Amino acid sequence: MQVAVSRKKGKVFLECCTKCGTFAVTMISQNEVISIGRITRLHGKHGELQCQLTNDLLYDATASFVVLCLDGLLVPFRLTEWREKGAECALLTLNGIESEQQALRLVDAEVYLLRRDCAAGGSDDKDDLLAWQDLTGYRLFDANGKDMGTIITVDETTANILCQTDKDALFPLHEDLIVRLDTESKELKLNIAQT
Repeated sequence: MQVAVSRKKGKVFLECCTKCGTFAVTMISQNEVISIGRITRLHGKHGELQCQLTNDLLYDATASFVVLCLDGLLVPFRLTEWREKGAECALLTLNGIESEQQALRLVDAEVYLLRRDCAAGGSDDKDDLLAWQDLTGYRLFDANGKDMGTIITVDETTANILCQTDKDALFPLHEDLIVRLDTESKELKLNIAQT
């Protein structure tokens, strides 16, 4: 079998010269994934990894792959198995990662799931599922329509999720505060007090 690889307009194409014909694989983009946590350390000596979870999407997912951010690139790994370790941790076994040395390269990597593998609260349209981190780049407005700036970061490390705008202001994020979320125009209106 011959395989030719070429780059065109930022996409990777694999052309397979067999009876199956030609197929194309595109690079994974940030809007195709949802962050679920970070690899914090090794577990044992056989390549198992501990992931600190930031949400519970892994529990409801039908994922056969996880995506890790390595050197700024989103790289898929086949998820051989995973198991719960405590309330906010999971132990991941990835195909091809079988030694301590291989696993060490992945420590501190951000872990993502493909959106299509995530349950959307019973909805069939899994593209509607957003994580708090997905709000980065959205324009933030208060309930009266006042422009509060563009969200530049979302901090989920504290008990209260906060977003920071380009106007150096912090605002709480919670489902109960959302008045309107427009994913097409990337605008978020929150019921928050004016500052």
